[in-house]
Amino acid sequence: MQYRLPTDEELKEGPKSHSNLVKYVFEQGGVESLDWSTNKSQFDRYPTTDSGKLMKRKKRPKGVRLLSADFIEDSLYNPTYGYFSREVVIFQPDKPFNYQELKGRDDFMEHWLKAYEKYDKERVASLSQGTKGGKTKPMSAGKITGQPNTQLEKPSLQLWHTPTELFQPYYGEALAKYILVNYKLNQYPYNDLIIYEVGAGNGTLMLNILDFLEKNEPEVYKRTKYKIIEISSKLFNKQNSRLTRHLDKVEVINKSIFDWDTPVNEPCFFIALEVFDNFAHDVVRYDINTNRPYQGYVVIDEHNDFKEFYSPELDTWTAHFLNSRELSATPISSIPEHPINQFSAVKKLKNAFDPLRNGLTDPEYVPTRLVKLFEILKAYFPNHQLLASDFSTLDKAIKGYNAPVVQTMYQDNMVNVDSYMCDQGYFDIMFPTDFNVINSLYTQIVGKISNTCSHEDFLKVWGDVDATTTKSGENPMLELYSNASFIYS
Repeated sequence: MQYRLPTDEELKEGPKSHSNLVKYVFEQGGVESLDWSTNKSQFDRYPTTDSGKLMKRKKRPKGVRLLSADFIEDSLYNPTYGYFSREVVIFQPDKPFNYQELKGRDDFMEHWLKAYEKYDKERVASLSQGTKGGKTKPMSAGKITGQPNTQLEKPSLQLWHTPTELFQPYYGEALAKYILVNYKLNQYPYNDLIIYEVGAGNGTLMLNILDFLEKNEPEVYKRTKYKIIEISSKLFNKQNSRLTRHLDKVEVINKSIFDWDTPVNEPCFFIALEVFDNFAHDVVRYDINTNRPYQGYVVIDEHNDFKEFYSPELDTWTAHFLNSRELSATPISSIPEHPINQFSAVKKLKNAFDPLRNGLTDPEYVPTRLVKLFEILKAYFPNHQLLASDFSTLDKAIKGYNAPVVQTMYQDNMVNVDSYMCDQGYFDIMFPTDFNVINSLYTQIVGKISNTCSHEDFLKVWGDVDATTTKSGENPMLELYSNASFIYS
């Protein structure tokens, strides 16, 4: 149900008569979301909070209302119960794959799966140690045999895999070549090579880039400074632990990029790989008659039930996104699949058969945190060059335009659900990126020209294609991330 809040005019006018039999039956049955004045009273009962305030809490909130983006951000990043604070591990092979010895892509996948086994073995070993002299805390997942006559429960491992790790060092070297060529064309020898990376994972990209520069361009390497901006304390510690070499070149800064307030006036490269997909989004629905946007909120009542309210009053960042998009090269009118651009008859038919939609369109998930990042780049990194990659499409997304995939591991199986309003911290909420839209949005907000290309096209130009080609001629580095793209300025 969408709990729609009335405008001031609608509140004065009161309930309207209608001829929708289904809606009449629902109203007579006491469905609360259809009474807009009741919705407003219920919405106003709860105080507003945000993800910043919740970062200081150790328990999930009750009896509050918050923007959809704040709910998602709290679900992902709360330091106590957020998804990224739980048992999430980035897959890291012990050594690079030797592609030229592999038969083909299937052989690569088989080697990849074998490399996963070490994570299971490490978990079993740690659990076996935990049974000595004490009790082990029950964990979800299938049971495995530990020591004789001992049954251990194996936790479902939240294991990410990224192209940086899978295709190391060749993926990182491709980015290093791109950075090196652009540095020599635009900055060398007048400026040092300064690289910022936000969300650096295990720190593998940093090592690959610096190793490449040290080996192939020692003079440039001497003038290189690499700075990581990392919100996760766990990954911050891991990145620091890997600085046995390049120690004097790297600084790891444990803070959110959204808290950045230090001007960086020197020319620099700004890298963001698989970062946009976990930026929180706001949710917007539109009136099917007027196209007026309505801002999504999540109300968490005293019973810990989640309800989705839509207000005609827009948040500042949502309004900023919608206005900037209309001024850019990709306004709503240029996006055929946007909810507003559905045929009017279709929108009205959906509402006729489902009055719980309350006269609103399907949802749109808008990248308000990405807009904030662009504003930070404009204000604090005025001479940057952006290099970012992420997923342009995702399978099994929930309903809506630019909607996320919401999923978790349970008993070694990936489970997808159909709403982002889940118990905070248990689910990954991952959004696709519309690279056409953000490309024009970047130019509109930051004032710099940018371009986009597919993952494959970027690596064909900058990657060592021969080194990642198997005996059959298949190339996993080019072929496996077909749903990813790059944006670069």
